[in-house]
Amino acid sequence: MLISLEKILFYLLIFCLPFQTRKIFYQWGNDFNEWISVYLYLTDILLILIFLLWFWRLQGQYLSKGTIPVIIKNPIFWLGLFIIISLISLVQADNFQLGFYHWFKLLEMAGLFFYLKYNFKQLFNFKKLAYVFIASGLFQSIIAFGQYIQQKSFGLKLLAESPLGSEITGVAKIIVNETKMIRPYGTFPHPNILAVFLLISIFFLYFLWLSKKHSFIKNCLMLFIFGFLIFTLWLTFSRIIIFTFLLVSLIYFIILFKQNRKKIFILFLLFIIFNSLFFILAWPEISSRFSVSLTEQSVGLRVFYTQAAFSIIKDCPFLGIGIGNFVWEIKHMINLLASWLHQPVHNIYLLIASETGLAGLFVFLFFIFSLLNQFIRHKSLNSKQYYLLLIFFCFLFIGLFDHFFWTLQQGQLMLWLILGIIGANHLY
Repeated sequence: MLISLEKILFYLLIFCLPFQTRKIFYQWGNDFNEWISVYLYLTDILLILIFLLWFWRLQGQYLSKGTIPVIIKNPIFWLGLFIIISLISLVQADNFQLGFYHWFKLLEMAGLFFYLKYNFKQLFNFKKLAYVFIASGLFQSIIAFGQYIQQKSFGLKLLAESPLGSEITGVAKIIVNETKMIRPYGTFPHPNILAVFLLISIFFLYFLWLSKKHSFIKNCLMLFIFGFLIFTLWLTFSRIIIFTFLLVSLIYFIILFKQNRKKIFILFLLFIIFNSLFFILAWPEISSRFSVSLTEQSVGLRVFYTQAAFSIIKDCPFLGIGIGNFVWEIKHMINLLASWLHQPVHNIYLLIASETGLAGLFVFLFFIFSLLNQFIRHKSLNSKQYYLLLIFFCFLFIGLFDHFFWTLQQGQLMLWLILGIIGANHLY
């Protein structure tokens, strides 16, 4: 009974991953800033309930036998060391309370990693996970499509949908023929995070398509969902994520072509048709968005954040300025016109180095390397393993250009979810 409840809560966590439903407990300063506030998310509550059920199972499985499992693996060692260094970095923090909150969030996400590493094979089914991800991706696509069509938010307050409008300051937009058009968010805090979620959902659909034969009706349904997910992904106009999606999809097709030539060929044709169709229909929007200018505000801000990161690393190379304190630091370095302009550097590696020092970045990269090394040593890679491997590299690459995998709830959940399942690779 409790195991069934644990499974339901986990799949519910996956479906609710995009929702911003949360309680803001505290914020520093008069103007709200996303990165210097304290929250409790709906997904936090679901995680806590899952952890409690897990600990209850551990008590029944191990404590009753008088033994406590001690498993020493390289990835675990490096992750544990990184958590310790992140905690020590707080001695450098100007805002200790904010830093401790972010350290506790790191601890929570590490808990998700450990949970999946030691429970994924026992409790969960990869295909069921794929269905839940695709269902949630489809739900987000419907919301995002509606937002783009009406050029404003739906007002889904229960899901904490972001307020959207072409005249609202801080909302991501494209400009086509001097007309401002919003980029859809779904229920995410930014279109880029929606784009990554859709990328994962599409790759899960690839996996299901190749896993077995399907009925005619199911094939038609998957065909519709595939096209709709790709269409919505393009509507986010997330340049790096769309480029990553196109490149990694082609790599995926090439790698698996020998295993199932017919299905891969059909999938490749559909991939070309759907992407080409959107490219033709939305050429004015695409040409406007994908012609990058050095005078763009987003480019100028990214340069500023990067320069600030290098300055911080130069001044505090060993322990950084304390986990979670980057935005707090630049807020006091320079007073920008609007609070939302104070953001983390758009590179998770520079962000980690800024906040936990080069020691923290070094240890985190060793954790990633040891996890990847353990994964690749698997005797034979099937479509499931290739899927995870490519998504893993997608995240590492996208992390060079954005920060949400490290700073925002939805991005953190996606990152540690994939890392946890990869960590469980040697167990199945």
